[in-house]
Amino acid sequence: MSHRIIVGDSVAYSDSFLNRQNQYPSNMPSAQGKVKALHYLDKGIVLADIEWNKPGLPKRVNAKNLTRA
Repeated sequence: MSHRIIVGDSVAYSDSFLNRQNQYPSNMPSAQGKVKALHYLDKGIVLADIEWNKPGLPKRVNAKNLTRA
């Protein structure tokens, strides 16, 4: 992730994340969302609550798997 994700950012799944996945929902590559909250966990893990424009995607995502859209 080249830029730090913050609340209010428009985001999408990063290409590197999508490339590492063997299977993913067909709407995942084109999905865009807005960061609603961040949760800071141990060892530098940051989870982002995302409001997606596509149905069926996880509402909470590791911020390292996102990029600004």
